[in-house]
Amino acid sequence: MSSDLEKSKNKRAMAAVPEEVLAKKRNLGREEGQEEEEKKDSPALLPMPRGSRGCFIDPRWLTAKIAKDKMDAAKLAPIPPVKIPTLEHFKPPPRFHTRALLPLRESGSKAALSAAKSLVGISSSLDIGSKPLKRCSGLLIDWDEESKTCVVLTTAHLIRTKDSPVNVWFGGEEYTSNADVTVHLLDGTSEKGQLLYYQPHYDLAFVRVKVDQPIQLPSFSEEVTFAEEVLRLGRDNMLDLRITYGRAAYQNPVIDERYHYMYFDCADDDNDDDEYDSGGLVISLDGKIVGMFNISSRGSFIPSSILLSCVDLWKKYGRIPRPQLGMAFEAIKLLEPAHVDKIWRMCHIDDGLVVQEVLKGSPADKFGIERGDIVECFNGESISNTVELENRLMNTCKGLSDNYNDLIEVHVSVGVFHTLKKQRRIGELTVSVSDLGEVIARGSRKIS
Repeated sequence: MSSDLEKSKNKRAMAAVPEEVLAKKRNLGREEGQEEEEKKDSPALLPMPRGSRGCFIDPRWLTAKIAKDKMDAAKLAPIPPVKIPTLEHFKPPPRFHTRALLPLRESGSKAALSAAKSLVGISSSLDIGSKPLKRCSGLLIDWDEESKTCVVLTTAHLIRTKDSPVNVWFGGEEYTSNADVTVHLLDGTSEKGQLLYYQPHYDLAFVRVKVDQPIQLPSFSEEVTFAEEVLRLGRDNMLDLRITYGRAAYQNPVIDERYHYMYFDCADDDNDDDEYDSGGLVISLDGKIVGMFNISSRGSFIPSSILLSCVDLWKKYGRIPRPQLGMAFEAIKLLEPAHVDKIWRMCHIDDGLVVQEVLKGSPADKFGIERGDIVECFNGESISNTVELENRLMNTCKGLSDNYNDLIEVHVSVGVFHTLKKQRRIGELTVSVSDLGEVIARGSRKIS
């Protein structure tokens, strides 16, 4: 009788307990059961035995402790968030959609997105797994359907290990052809690249990489006018597209620059971050490539007319031969107007190239060309700037022998005005052909 009474009391007591309390007890029971199961799966922690000489750690205990710590850490480790491309934020944020660039928003976006389909990332290191040597951008220029490979054109800065101790005209740059090159493709994958060739004078490199799918080949324009609006494109270390607005400019090179460059004049120099843009593109507002960016203190880029000649010569010879005149120049038309006026008053010349340096012992030196003389024409045609001269130099190699080994020297004609003698002469120079970086200052007057 008393037993039935106790059961009845317990039922009434249970009925009075709130449901949430009962649920909490049930959950607690489950958690205790789970802990017991985890203890079964976890390594047992052995007690640390004591010896006659004090405490020591049993190796079995240490092994079990390390295993348990790893399991606990794995339980506490945060799960990395899934990256959703449609919801990602860029760091640093892009600066293209600004009020200042509002007139270019539609046309500029269309141009950049079209050209970007041929733009990849590329990096190098001296050894597999070592710290990267350089991270650049690169241009897909050719795709072979049979081998499923593509050629990437980029800057030779990718594999440069040492800059010239003085300036490029003295030589001394060092490159490594044994660098490990990795191409970072547009789908987010990376493939090992094969360095095919590099040319130190133009600072260009060609890399082959495996690409399973056909690529969109770029479109070039060989004409770019002074102060034309252009966009510079590059890919950062996350492959995100970088777009910078500026204008194309012709300038006389400073003494530590080659003379085949044009220049990217950025509208916002203070915020111009070009860390990854070397090897990237300079495009017109219709999406055509007008040059390849090559980082310098003044934002130089190789105009597409020279790029295309380099590609054509490389396909023909496997190298990029170049006649070496042994001279450095400045264009008269790019000098300050007051300086141009003075040259015209004293020499009655307002166009041509002023000779800044002559290599001792070169054909030009033997002909009697000196610093301050003016080269008015090259191979019978007037010349106005150094980019024109570089294109003419390259054209002299295009129609020659199909065998590179036969390209030892070429004959060129220069029309010279000797400034001090006030005398005009036409010289026939036999100059050497090489694919190395031209050295002018060594053995001649030191350039200051």
